[in-house]
Amino acid sequence: MMRSEPRFQGLSPEIAQEWDGLVRQSDDGWPFALSGWQRLILAVPEWGLSDHSFALRENGRLLAVTPLQFNASSRVMASSGWGGSGPIIASGLSPKHRHRVLRAVFQYAETLCKERGAERLEFWTSPVTRSSVGASWGVNPFVFHGFEDRSGVSQVIDLSPKDDDLWRAVSETARHAVRKARSAGYTVAQEPWPELLDAYYETHATTYRRTGVAPHPRAYFAGIAAELWPQGHAVLWVARDAGGMPVAFHNAIWFGEGSLYHTACSTEQALNAGANYLLFWHALLGAKAAGVRWYDCGEIFPGQVGDKRTGLTTFKTKFGGEAHRSFRCCRRFGSHPSNAANRDAQPGSALSKARRAVLKLLGSR
Repeated sequence: MMRSEPRFQGLSPEIAQEWDGLVRQSDDGWPFALSGWQRLILAVPEWGLSDHSFALRENGRLLAVTPLQFNASSRVMASSGWGGSGPIIASGLSPKHRHRVLRAVFQYAETLCKERGAERLEFWTSPVTRSSVGASWGVNPFVFHGFEDRSGVSQVIDLSPKDDDLWRAVSETARHAVRKARSAGYTVAQEPWPELLDAYYETHATTYRRTGVAPHPRAYFAGIAAELWPQGHAVLWVARDAGGMPVAFHNAIWFGEGSLYHTACSTEQALNAGANYLLFWHALLGAKAAGVRWYDCGEIFPGQVGDKRTGLTTFKTKFGGEAHRSFRCCRRFGSHPSNAANRDAQPGSALSKARRAVLKLLGSR
């Protein structure tokens, strides 16, 4: 039986379903790699991203998919352009085969960087994917492919203990805030993203301006409501005051056994009343009830003093959990002239050479 030549192909509507299928079954899978996530971030005009996401196919099967966007202003090619991801490799490959596929993917991505004039290539992987949770000794897997280790630290909670044990792991300060919010009449429920989009964005804009940060574009949250919420990946927890008004929000990402504390916002009154703590506790219990094992509270910054990150670190570590490595990597280039117009015009172009390199990398299994 003849084998077909491995080939790269860009993300398109024709392969979107197959692309997402690979993301969902892979140990590397995460919602920021789904085709819908690429659509939603590309639809935010303020970010000015151009898409270079690609798949690697051999013998009719997708072996890998790689979200990839270029920001011409910063000259950064990143996976993904907003919200971290990395190469998603099909499960079931031998370690040697997986290594070869990753090497081919990185080589192709680097070629795209040079063709577009990117000065930096960045990848990231969630600390709660199956591959990250199982990473031996917390070693960044990207370093074996020549990348600079730019990993951070995330606070991750194991939700497998009983509810009472989870509650005992919460700091007394946080437990007091939860009880305070309940006594003040605040209630929490999971609610539909599309119905709360306007209320969320109004509160988001107010929160960010209060903290001296520019709000994200509304199109970003509209995309979350349209692309991720229908698939059950974007979960919105809403705190309402005693009068029934939505005053605080906790936006979580769910994917298999992993979850992420993604974004949040609240009115100043709700913040002072402890509603954010009540929201977080309900988000943990809701994720546990849905079968989530690992809850990523987000990146923390040990040792940072005197800025917004100090407060975030304090808040995220009040609910228990342990510090996990959050793998990130970077490869830097010199300045490259863009050659997008004729990148495939010649058989000997850089991209053609990259395709031939795949044959060499994958042909000796």
